[in-house]
Amino acid sequence: MAVDSVNDSTFAFLNTSQSTETQNDGDLATEDFLALMTTQLQNQDPLEPMENGDFLGQIASFSTVSGIGDLNDSFASFAQTMQSGQALTASALVGHNVLVPSSLGNLTTESGMQAQIDVSTPVTDLKVQIYNEIGVPVRTLEFGTAAGATNFTWDGFNDAGEAMPVGVYQYRASGTINGENTAFETSTVARVDSVLVGSGNDGLTVNLAGLGSVSFNEVKEII
Repeated sequence: MAVDSVNDSTFAFLNTSQSTETQNDGDLATEDFLALMTTQLQNQDPLEPMENGDFLGQIASFSTVSGIGDLNDSFASFAQTMQSGQALTASALVGHNVLVPSSLGNLTTESGMQAQIDVSTPVTDLKVQIYNEIGVPVRTLEFGTAAGATNFTWDGFNDAGEAMPVGVYQYRASGTINGENTAFETSTVARVDSVLVGSGNDGLTVNLAGLGSVSFNEVKEII
């Protein structure tokens, strides 16, 4: 009878332990912390009891860790909200034009090829050289004096006055600064065909007509 009682108690203890281990997800809850402090109080040396400051320090440490956990959860929720907001904003761009950093432009019959040059230092001989898909120059545009953000549109005609086929062209903007030919950063106007919503750190991707995909964060202006 005693053996059975011991076995019953043992099985009950094992079952309880297994249940507790199953429920424990590895996080230290407030109840666990208080239980640890109670055990610490019960087993401390009565001749050298812990100072009040020690207890307060432990409580402060636990509160800090718990607060950081709550803050991380809040930031995760905030990030999801921001991503959802970006997705809605980006989806509204489909069919519209945006300005993105690029040295490629898409020539269309409706609006030609539109781009922008960042003339960081004023020049008096700004020019744009346009190349076809195999790198052969087809048109040189002379702008003369320019400074700051300079917009231009290529009508699609080459230097001989011939209409070039629609498609993607490369271009380069340059001017003379301190006696040296200097290239400037360029941006292109392109139509948004679609938007891809990524996961994790992938973010949002904007698919541009003729130019491929760019990160939503690269969009400089909505036109």
